[in-house]
This record gives sequence, C-alpha cells and structure tokens, in this order.
Amino acid sequence: MPTHPGRPAHSAEHVVRPLARFVVPVIGAPTWQATRVPAPFVRDLCGYRDGRPNTSDSNDTQSVNLGHALFGRMGVPAEAPEPAGIGSLMEELIVKDLAARRPDLYIDRSKSASAFSQYEHLAAAATARRASTVGSELPDQVDAVVEALQGNPSLGWIIQRLEFVKGKMELNTDVLRNLLDNLPSESMLKMDIAVAGASPPAELRIGLSSKWTLRTDRAQDCLSQGTKLVSQRRGRMPHFAAITMEPRPAMLALLADGSGSVDCVYHLDLGSLVEAAHDLDRERRALNGTGWSPLVTLQRLVRQRRLRDYDALVQEVMLTPAGPGAT
Repeated sequence: MPTHPGRPAHSAEHVVRPLARFVVPVIGAPTWQATRVPAPFVRDLCGYRDGRPNTSDSNDTQSVNLGHALFGRMGVPAEAPEPAGIGSLMEELIVKDLAARRPDLYIDRSKSASAFSQYEHLAAAATARRASTVGSELPDQVDAVVEALQGNPSLGWIIQRLEFVKGKMELNTDVLRNLLDNLPSESMLKMDIAVAGASPPAELRIGLSSKWTLRTDRAQDCLSQGTKLVSQRRGRMPHFAAITMEPRPAMLALLADGSGSVDCVYHLDLGSLVEAAHDLDRERRALNGTGWSPLVTLQRLVRQRRLRDYDALVQEVMLTPAGPGAT
C-alpha cells in the first residue's frame, strides 16, 4: 500500500478507503465531496422516547421533524427504545471502535489535557499546592527543639543556628504562600476522548468533545476548551474536534462556524442527515414552493469541510503515528 511522507505504514486491517476527492468544475472553486461513511455502531445509539427520536429537542418542532426524517433514512425501527446513559455509551463505542482499528495507539476516555506533554505544566500549580508545607507545624517543632536545648549552655551555638533556620523558614513560607495564592488556577475540562501515540505523558494527538446532541451551553464548553488548548500549549497543537449526532444545522453551525477553536465537527451519520434534510426540503417545496432554509446551512458546512462524517475521523486516527516521539 502507498505510504504517506512522515507517516508509518499500517497493516492491512488498518486500511480504509479514501474519504473524499476534489472535483474541479469548469467554472468556480474546487468542491469537496465526502463519501459520508457513518459510524458502524450509530444505530445502537438511536431510539425513541415518548414517540420522539432521541436526537430531538421535544420543545423544537423542527428538531422533531428532522429527527424522524433522519431515523427514517437510517432505518431505525419505530419500536426501538432509547438506550440508557446515551452520552457515556456513545463515548464507549467510539473508543472501542477506534481502538480496534489502531490498537497500537493510546485511546481513552475522560482525560485531562494536563496528563499530556504539551499541557503537563498546567498541573504544576496544583501539584505545588498539594506538596506545599505552608501552614505546617515545622516552626513549632523548631521551637520545641530550642526549648529542649535551653538548659545546656554548651549548645548555645546550635540554638542560634536553629533560630536562624526558623527565621528563614518563616520567610520562605510567606513567599511560598504569596506565590501559591497568586498563581493562576486554570480549569481544563476533561477531554471526552483522547488519542496519543503512547500512554501519558506522551504528546496528545487528537482530542474529542463528544456530545450526543447540542445545546448552546454544550457548544460553549467545546469552544472554551478549544481556546484553552490553543493558547496554553507548550508544543504541537493537537487536532481538536467535536463529535455529535445533533441533526439541526443551526446548532451544528454554533460549533462549526468558529474562529478556529474547534477544527471541525464530526457527525456519526452525515450521509443520512443530508438525505433527511433534502427530504424535508422536497416536502416544503411541494407544499408552498419554497425550500427548507436550514438545508443551505448544512450544505455550506459540508462544502467547507467544517462538518465531516465519522469516516474522516477514522482516517485522522489511521494517520496518527504510534510512539511518544513519533512525528
């Protein structure tokens, strides 16, 4: 099989078909066409609650309609129940699938960025606080030793040295207390899924924020974490993306239309979502002659490669080099 410059060749079981190709029309810019291969486990996550797809916001009619169209395209049985613990289950299945494809990599859930080499400095303040002797009984212990030696005149020089040490200890304690009180205490949200060439503290290669569906606050969590990963690293920036089953184009755009905090958004079944959106567009045109406007947003996100299918994530993982020092 062909190799990529700077990338290790993988065994046959790791081969995946090309994900996409550029098609250059006679007039206009290059157009990205993705093959849109869904996650193999995606239907195991889909079901209904109170007659509505578990991707849907019960208070959003558009979300419910799109959810039904999506599950129809996917072939989800109407009697399929919603799995319990959907968020955790989604992470487990993603990790299981990716780890089966690349058992030579470190792929795990719920890891703080500070566990990896580019971000381990962020744990320094917390480590110092835990190891600090600020507020300890050491000065009192020195006083107890001095008091015990007071009755022996020949040990006066030892008492003087102990008093000197005690003074330095108190000064250092004040300096350390002031330092710890004023050190920034950055909170790094744990990454839902982390991929590295080897176990921590190896370099973080891929970080994923896993969200079954999206709300405004969930989207902000992803963007905030991405911004911190960009600004606080000491070394190579990992590929950071969100992965979701959210069907609404407007909610997907909250993440995909960004300043670069999130590289892209992976969808567990983008092909079915695009087909479902076209279904709703055709229904709308048949009813009143106007199209379904969210389709325009969805098409743009796909065209710009801001929204990608699961197979694009698989390729990213397949091209990740193994080993802590791999490049």
